[in-house]
Amino acid sequence: MIREKNENPDTAIASAAKTRIKDYMRDQARQYGETVPIFEIMLIEHPDKELIYPKGKHSGFPDTGSVYTAGFYYTYDEAAETLHENACDIRETVYDAAFLICRYPGLDNCVTSEGRVYFLWDTEKRGYIETKEPKLFKHMAY
Repeated sequence: MIREKNENPDTAIASAAKTRIKDYMRDQARQYGETVPIFEIMLIEHPDKELIYPKGKHSGFPDTGSVYTAGFYYTYDEAAETLHENACDIRETVYDAAFLICRYPGLDNCVTSEGRVYFLWDTEKRGYIETKEPKLFKHMAY
């Protein structure tokens, strides 16, 4: 049986995300030249919890729970399709969100929101869809 591809309900967000990644790649090319980036898939267990310090003080940082790097691709489209299709059941009933991160070679090359796209699990579509990145993650670099 051939499984139909999931349709992304908000193509405007998906299109804007892809454009942002292309702009990021163009900017990074100035530093890295012809180096080919990878597109890393990082899964997140709790996308909406805030880390609370003792005595109830808010931290402003996410309490992500388990974070897992599922793999990488050499093209954005392949990586995004993997998330849209929940290939190999990468969600594992645990990971409710994911980042698709455009990474270049090197150690400790943290990527801010310009170089990543945020996805949330869509139960109805049984795959991840691009969505706006929560404010908790905006100041985080992965």
